[in-house]
Amino acid sequence: MWAAGGLDNTGRWMDVVVMGLLVLELTDSAFQVALLFVFRWVPMLAFALISGMVADRANRWAIMMVSRMVAVTTTGAVLVLVLADAVEPWHVFIASFFLGGLFVLEFPSRRSLIYDLVGSDRIVSAMSLETINSTLGRFMGPFLAGLLIELTDFSGTYIVLMVVYIVAFVLILVMKGRGPVRAPSPYAFWSTVSRGFKYSLNNSVIRSVLLITLIMNAMAFSVESLFPVVAKNHLGVGPGLTGILISAQAIGSLAAASVIASLAVIRYHGRIFALGLVLQLISLLFFALSPWYPVSFLMLMLAGLGAAGYSTMQSTIILISSEPEMRGTALGMLGQCIGVAAVGGLAVGVVANYFSAQAAVAMSVSLGLLLLIPVLSFSPLLRRPISPPGESAEPT
Repeated sequence: MWAAGGLDNTGRWMDVVVMGLLVLELTDSAFQVALLFVFRWVPMLAFALISGMVADRANRWAIMMVSRMVAVTTTGAVLVLVLADAVEPWHVFIASFFLGGLFVLEFPSRRSLIYDLVGSDRIVSAMSLETINSTLGRFMGPFLAGLLIELTDFSGTYIVLMVVYIVAFVLILVMKGRGPVRAPSPYAFWSTVSRGFKYSLNNSVIRSVLLITLIMNAMAFSVESLFPVVAKNHLGVGPGLTGILISAQAIGSLAAASVIASLAVIRYHGRIFALGLVLQLISLLFFALSPWYPVSFLMLMLAGLGAAGYSTMQSTIILISSEPEMRGTALGMLGQCIGVAAVGGLAVGVVANYFSAQAAVAMSVSLGLLLLIPVLSFSPLLRRPISPPGESAEPT
């Protein structure tokens, strides 16, 4: 499961960079590159809560199998269009939408299955390993994408991407630990949506994580759509150095996630969560202001350092704080908040179209920092340890 996840993350970050550079080559438009990001994250905004319900009701391994099959099919379709020299921007937008939908479907199922396999005692280490997994994919994906485009153009890159997704599919297929068959829920499907929404909002810890996630994905994560534009138009580099620049975040994330994974006991998960997101935002602000490639690389590396603490604790806090029967639903709510990146991506695309990509990045992350100050001030994440519901020292 871990190996398949690593390949899947590598493929996902490869196709993000390849699609961005392909649309930039076809249109030379920062707005359309940002629009590609919107198509990728609209499914998360629209269907994340539903995918959480599915994760609580269905076999999670089977859900992962379906998502891997559709990833292979979608990538194969784009490969055929590229080989035929018939690809148009709208083809890439549709493919981005489908691949985004697969991520939504798999997001709560994969993380809930990890919890099923390791339990609460080892979930921090497991989620740190998952972050390392994501980080390796985030490094290898952009790096390979930029290098392969330089050497083989888009056709060779898509062939390699197709192979990556096929191998990931085979690894999921041969998994032995496939998780329990889910018990039927006593609640009707749509009433569960309402119940999950109320449960997440009534839990002060989960509510804080969700609110912070809304701000971070709207203001910080959404600006990643403009990295290829900043690299080409502001820093003046080609696909190879663009891929290396985007992979810089992964270097910092890998170092931080490795340290977190080695910690035997963590009580104040929320403090690591908060420290990570503040470091990420400040680093992104300096990245936007930097006129030099080496400094931009360093700033993205520091942003990745913060992102590891933020992303590792984000799912971990929710998994620990949720009742067992509500974990998939709570993760679905998290996915719903992550999906707001689609709205943020559209906003930064419009700003970049009127000003510049680096100005859009600077304005977005500055607003994010301002919004987070009152949220963190009133959040319980900084004040008390995170523990399972039955062991909480204070009511939630």
